[in-house]
Amino acid sequence: MLAADVERSPAVDLKPLVVFGVLALALALRIMHWSSALHSPLSYQPGPDEDYYQRFGAAVAGGQGADAPEFTFMDPGYGYLVGAVFKIFGTNAFLVYLLQAFLDTSTAFGILLAGRLLGRSREGLIGALLYGLTSTAILFTAALLKETCVASFLIWWVVSALALIRGQRKLAWAAFGVYCGVGIALRSTLLLMACLALLLPGFEPLASGRAVGLAREWSSKSALLAIGMVLALLPWSIRNLHAYGGISPLPLNGGIVLHQAYNIGNPPSAIWIPEWVSYSHPSEIWRGYAAEAERRTGHALTPPETDHYWRSVAVDFIRQHPAVVLADIGRKALAFLAASEIPNNRSPAEERLFSPVLAWLPPPMAWLIAMGLAGMVLLAQRDRRWLILAAPVLLAWLTMALFWAEDRFRFHAAPELALLSGVWVGGVAQSLRGRAYVRSLALVALAGSIGASAAYLATRFPAPPVRWDHIVWGYVKMGKTEDARVLGERIAEQQPDNAPILEALGYLAATAGQYDRAVTYYARAVSLRPRSYLAHYNLAKAYLALGELQNAAAEARVAASLNPSAETAALLHEAEAPP
Repeated sequence: MLAADVERSPAVDLKPLVVFGVLALALALRIMHWSSALHSPLSYQPGPDEDYYQRFGAAVAGGQGADAPEFTFMDPGYGYLVGAVFKIFGTNAFLVYLLQAFLDTSTAFGILLAGRLLGRSREGLIGALLYGLTSTAILFTAALLKETCVASFLIWWVVSALALIRGQRKLAWAAFGVYCGVGIALRSTLLLMACLALLLPGFEPLASGRAVGLAREWSSKSALLAIGMVLALLPWSIRNLHAYGGISPLPLNGGIVLHQAYNIGNPPSAIWIPEWVSYSHPSEIWRGYAAEAERRTGHALTPPETDHYWRSVAVDFIRQHPAVVLADIGRKALAFLAASEIPNNRSPAEERLFSPVLAWLPPPMAWLIAMGLAGMVLLAQRDRRWLILAAPVLLAWLTMALFWAEDRFRFHAAPELALLSGVWVGGVAQSLRGRAYVRSLALVALAGSIGASAAYLATRFPAPPVRWDHIVWGYVKMGKTEDARVLGERIAEQQPDNAPILEALGYLAATAGQYDRAVTYYARAVSLRPRSYLAHYNLAKAYLALGELQNAAAEARVAASLNPSAETAALLHEAEAPP
């Protein structure tokens, strides 16, 4: 047998009412957060990736621009899912959030099923409950990001893998291949899960010592898996062929992202925007990197050539500075274990200001990591299938270590960590019932030591401060200009060097017709952030409104140099036009 020596909880048939109650609680918390997001200024000031996918989805829904180089830069799957919702129901991000709330509830159900397939129904139920209370999961349901989809994909990958290794239906492997291909389109790093899927047909025979016919069975099932993956990835290859003549189904951000993480100007391998990119928006990153590659090479480059150029630059840096790179990878690997929350597009600290649900729930990573990793150790002692649950955790860990330490990448492993936390809780309870107090104490000590380490590491990786400018701009987009002004002035008084806040106050002054005050705010912002083309652009407009054409032209030239576009060119033409 695959796991004849598995130490399971007593066989139980979970009461449907209890299962329904756990799933209902998970859904209710997500709906409550969704209702607060309807009135949160953060919902009206999306992060760069969120704005990208909103425009991507709108392009898909409108039938235009979906295969432009701009939209081949990042993983396409989520953009097309958003586009399908926009096409059917209209451009409404809040509807996407609502659908993600239901999807995330299905993730909790997947945890329960995975527990049942492991012969640990009670632990699966506990894991589903813990995931339902995970604030990071709730947060991402109301964000136009693929993270909820990726987390759901991974737990259902686990469920499928656990079912397939004991099943006899060969065609089911082809369907699993299609599923893996869909995952690659959703996030290219899920290619690792597709590669691991190719190993699964040999998992059960090897574990049980059944070698007869292993090669034939393995090859036939793996071939079906590969066929399914190819069929799922073929549409993206056709799309990329139409967009720029490439046949790879993968997005064109691999080399650029690698260079952002590993280059001479970014020693700590943190989130980094080079000087040739005027704004940290994915589209601007693509345009800036493409223009800089052409400037360096001296000739026009296709999108694949641009990506290949930056990959080669990053690889050269890695070869020349192996010690630095390994130190950076080690530091980010430790960040995975830290209890601190590391935001990017969405910040838990900011979301808690407007979501009662998130304000009430505790930050989850300390207890998820402590109990989850302890549960993994416990499961590894009793069941070889722990490797299947460990795979998504390893993927999340590698993503953080090799690229950037961010909550959204660590969150991908949250369903598996929740299930493993349930295994740990079940192990402690079973030891106490059997009066194995030493064993229960050892399990508690293991989780406690991991939790203490996570708390210590949190002091080494503190979360960044609240981005008050996001909140101010959210109020502006909601039409609550007075709330925006009051908050902006309060923060400017507390943080006089906060350039984004000064830019927001400049905008508010200009819209009120107070151009003298707008110039004061924008000029201060420009001195603090000289590469903000928006600050230069808006300062030029304020000067223009005051009739100071010479100053307006000077600022418009800077804006046009930082961000060559039709908009900046038109402003420069207006400023330089004879009176």
